[in-house]
Amino acid sequence: MPVKIVTDSTADLPPELVRELDIAVVPLTVVFGDRAYKEGIDIDHDTFYRLLQESKTLPTTSAPSVGEMLQAYEEVLQEADELVCIHISSKLSATYNNACRAAEALRERGARIEVVDSLSVSMGMGFIVLAAARAARGGASMEQVLAIARHCVDRVRLYFVLDTLEYLRRGGRIGRARAFLGSLLHVKPILSLRDGEVHPEGRVRTRQQARERLLQLALATPRIKEMAIGYTTDRAEAEALLERVRPMLSHAQPYLVRIGPVVGTHAGPGLLGVGTLEGEE
Repeated sequence: MPVKIVTDSTADLPPELVRELDIAVVPLTVVFGDRAYKEGIDIDHDTFYRLLQESKTLPTTSAPSVGEMLQAYEEVLQEADELVCIHISSKLSATYNNACRAAEALRERGARIEVVDSLSVSMGMGFIVLAAARAARGGASMEQVLAIARHCVDRVRLYFVLDTLEYLRRGGRIGRARAFLGSLLHVKPILSLRDGEVHPEGRVRTRQQARERLLQLALATPRIKEMAIGYTTDRAEAEALLERVRPMLSHAQPYLVRIGPVVGTHAGPGLLGVGTLEGEE
């Protein structure tokens, strides 16, 4: 049987690609008060963002436990002999570490399973997962799929603008962008995800300037192989950016990605992002 690819729900992969490439997705959890929702299973995006904007308290998120990861991997191993598991950056979530512990327990039972730290999230991690899944579907060996996934990690670029840093700050995922706190009144922060954590890239005064800067940063990627436009609440803005960038790409067809509840908890309403995967020389 071919190698099976496993990821988690923070990859924000379009459902049609998950089905087409037979990717297994382990959900993370978002918690509003005493209600816990499995991402992609118990709550849809529109409901989540409505609750986020109405709630007086910020929801929290949680990674799958080691036991939950173990159960998910065991289920996939019933239909595959080898697993390559690609998860959210270890600097943003406990998911990767829990995945490693579950994988080690399975290896002790003889399973062939490897875990990759994407050092990314959302559309950035999605590029890595898609590359691995396409290789697996094409008949690549586990070693080849693993090499492709790891090679993609260093070629992902992710840039985004937020309406506020408050969600990142309160969720503890602000990383090096902490330097911006207290200096962003009426200013839009441009951020990136590099080396698995959030970095400041600059600041502009208007949303239009932010969109232009995002495009400028993304289009600086050499030999763009993949591109995605991501958003949390403003689909029209994301679609307009997608239409602008489409003619600029000679080969890649950009994806439109709705950011899910777990990432949305830490990004907040109004996020607009652009992700790219650098092509081979």
